[in-house]
Amino acid sequence: MSDLVRQNTRGNSEGFPAGVPPSYNWYQGWNDGGLWSPPADFSAVEGWGQVYPKVGAPPYSNPSAAIEVANAKTYVRTKQSGEWALVQDQSKTQLTGGHFVPDFVGNVAIPMKAIHLAGATISFDAPPAGYNNHFWYKARGTYPAGTVDAVYVQMDIRTTDPNLHLVAMVGADWWRHTKAPYLDDHSNNPGIGGSNWIELSTQWKTIGFYSMSAEEFRAGPAPPLQGSAIEMPPAEAPPLSSMPKRGGETLLDSGSFEPTVGSGERKIANVNDGAYQAGQSYQQFMEAGSRLTSAGSIKTIDALSNDSILVLSLALAALVKVRRGSFAGPSKKALG
Repeated sequence: MSDLVRQNTRGNSEGFPAGVPPSYNWYQGWNDGGLWSPPADFSAVEGWGQVYPKVGAPPYSNPSAAIEVANAKTYVRTKQSGEWALVQDQSKTQLTGGHFVPDFVGNVAIPMKAIHLAGATISFDAPPAGYNNHFWYKARGTYPAGTVDAVYVQMDIRTTDPNLHLVAMVGADWWRHTKAPYLDDHSNNPGIGGSNWIELSTQWKTIGFYSMSAEEFRAGPAPPLQGSAIEMPPAEAPPLSSMPKRGGETLLDSGSFEPTVGSGERKIANVNDGAYQAGQSYQQFMEAGSRLTSAGSIKTIDALSNDSILVLSLALAALVKVRRGSFAGPSKKALG
């Protein structure tokens, strides 16, 4: 408990992310500028994590080094009962992501290799020079609109190389519903916030973020710190026909198109759309997951989707307003 409170108390970061301008408020780690409770008509949430080289670390490279993530879970707290409901679970919905440039200028990203290990643990290659690691669930968590007032995200993270000097943060965004498209004003995805930066080692470290005061968290901590969580039934998204559409939607996968990403985004054919086995490896692309993007506003490298790569940066950009309305997330939208 004390570690998690420290991770969510201003000024307790164990390092800072290399390449991120100090003017970004998430450069310092935790701050209370996000929207801690969702708007009344929202019914989805997305947990995420990111890893950066630590500021001041000596130059070092190991192409074989990896970042392992396990036991990722997202919970929401119900207003009426105060109980916690598990809405995202890595053992059921695996993580996806990519390598982005540190400051997200131009939203440039490259594929991130991933290997599924035993027990639903996933291994990503370490951040290459000039890039970070950013990852999130392949599907958003859901809850009945108007019933939730807080979120808790937790992930176990470690590196395989003791000579790497890396820091990690976890956080979350609210979403209007599971298929809501990204909008430039962030009205569909206001950011909640993120933890302090925690330095990684070869030992597992549990990193968490909660959207409430330390006093509230101590009084009613989220699982697995206390008891067990109830299972939240999935919330129904509006019919696809009622959703706004923009030109440029392209189906790149066999089967039906599911705009779990914003209109104008492509669904990328990817082996991790299906079942996986321990030891299976693949290139991690910005597939149709739960972090939305807008069309025509991103530069990509190699085989990434122009639309879907904006998933991370624009979603987190919702974190850029004033207290409880703007945790400035890693996006070019946070510049200025």
